[in-house]
Amino acid sequence: MIFVDALRIHSATPRLLARFVGERWCHLATDGSIDELHAFAEAIGVPRVAFHAHPRHPHYDLTPERRAVAVARGAVEVSGKELVRRCFRARGGA
Repeated sequence: MIFVDALRIHSATPRLLARFVGERWCHLATDGSIDELHAFAEAIGVPRVAFHAHPRHPHYDLTPERRAVAVARGAVEVSGKELVRRCFRARGGA
């Protein structure tokens, strides 16, 4: 299943580029295969460069516009904690 969490605002952190501070974004993830996630992202126009291969919750970063398209195409809206929990369990976590 493909999931999106709620939009949130970037804050100033060392990991973020200054151009993203203040921007709203969310995550697109899956409890299925990474290939499923890549295919869904490609189908909604999200470039592969937006993918983060985090070991516990691999995901794409989405803009508000791409999030709306993802939901319209069937992505399930969950909280950020729920997204991470489902992805972590799917990858063998507790």
